Order: sequence, then C-alpha cells, then structure tokens
Amino acid sequence: MAQNITKTKILYKNLGPTGAILIQSLSRAKTPVFTTYDALQILKIAPKSLNKILHDLVQKGWLKRIEKGKYILVPIDVELAEAYTENQFIIASKLVKPYYLGFWSMLHFYGFTEQLINTIFIGSTRRKKNLHLGQINYKFVKVKPQRMYGITEIKINDTSISVSDKEKTLVDCLAHPEYCGGMQEVTKSIWNARSEINFSKLIDYGSRFGNSAIFKRLGYLLELLGLNGEIRMNDLKAKIKNGFSALDPLLPKKGKYNRKWNLLVNIPEEELLSFKAR
Repeated sequence: MAQNITKTKILYKNLGPTGAILIQSLSRAKTPVFTTYDALQILKIAPKSLNKILHDLVQKGWLKRIEKGKYILVPIDVELAEAYTENQFIIASKLVKPYYLGFWSMLHFYGFTEQLINTIFIGSTRRKKNLHLGQINYKFVKVKPQRMYGITEIKINDTSISVSDKEKTLVDCLAHPEYCGGMQEVTKSIWNARSEINFSKLIDYGSRFGNSAIFKRLGYLLELLGLNGEIRMNDLKAKIKNGFSALDPLLPKKGKYNRKWNLLVNIPEEELLSFKAR
C-alpha cells in the first residue's frame, strides 16, 4: 500500500492531478491504445484543456502519439518512451473501423509462413493512408463491403482484435498475392495449412468473394501440391470463367498457358515448390 501511495505522489508531482488521473485510469483499465474521445470520457474537461495535457504527457514520455487523436500509453515501468511500442496488432486494431487484420500478417500469425516483415496488413471498407510508426508499417487494403466475412476474434493482452480466419486469409491471398509476398508464399502457406483448414469452407469463401482467379490459382496449386484429393476438382473447375489470369500478378505476364485452369503460369514449378527442398 505504501508503495502505491508513493507512486501516486510521484505521478501527481510530475504530471499534475489531471494528467495523473488520466495515466492511472488508463493503466487500471488496461487501455494501452486510446483516443482523445476516450480521454475526454475519463477527465470530463474541455477539449482545449485536454489537448494541452496530452501534448505535455507526450513531451514527458508518458504517451506516444500514433496519429491525430490516437495515443499509446507508455507503461510506468518503461524508462524510455522511444524504445516502447505496444503490440502492433493492438495498435492496428485502433486505426480504422470497420477492419480486420489479414493477408501476410495472418499467414505468419497462423504459422503458415515463417517470413516476418515489418508491415501489418489491415483490411477495411474505408480508404486510409498508410502509416509508419517506429519500425512498423501499417498497410491499409480497401475491401468491398460484401467481402468483409470470414472474420473472427483473437485476444492479445486482454484486447479483442478482429482478424481473418484461416480460410479467409488464404482466399484473400489467392485473390491478392501482392499483399502476401507473391505466389511462392501462397503455395507454401496452402501446404502448411493443409491439415488445419476446412476445404469446403475455403471453396465457399472463394465463391462469395466473386473472383474467378481464386479458383484458377487454387485448382492449379492443389494439383501441383498433390492435394487434389481434398476436394472435387470438377466442381472447382466449374467455377472458373473464360479468359486467362496470371498465376502471379506481381511478375511479368509471360510463361506457359494452362488451359485446364485458364491460367498463365508465369513462375516455374520448381520455384513454387522450392520451400520443400529447405
């Protein structure tokens, strides 16, 4: 008890009573990322007064500003504010609504790829400028409202975070390999996910997405990986449309044409399967 009283006195001395109340309230509520609205609900003061308090707290190293109106609380036991960054998924969950974390970020989270990059991918129906904070990039991907499905929640440090489930992550990556490192990463991820995903759900999600290229790429890759026994390939083939799609839209459109799957295979099979040789 004496230790808590001492800590409270130090906070009041360093921050003033209003600043101390804000820091303590956020700490008790385990709210590491908050908005100016959240702070107003705690302090019940004029917005102009709050802006000055927040500015002072940032200057003193108690808070870090993410973007306009959004802040990170630096824990009391952390000495250097510049060295502290709350879990990137928590920060990402506060940047835009509605949202879900997906693409390459969730491939790594689910263990489908070991490749780790300094970018968090955030799907949202709203358009938002990408953000760079510390050493992390936050990449916003515009998603049509009808494609905001296959979303579940995970808990990180008592914070609920919306993420794409395993099947939706793979469907998103099949549709947009540019947001997951290209088709080599997608191929490896499908192989690593083979015992963890529901293939019927994968097909259902692909149908709801409304992009035939998903099935062209999936059918080709399932055959390449020897996983074509997991689903009825004729049913999958019936879902593809006329016209050729590039297997990897990130690469030049030259290569072999696979007429079974209406696919321009513009990356060698040995490169797609190179992960198996490691």
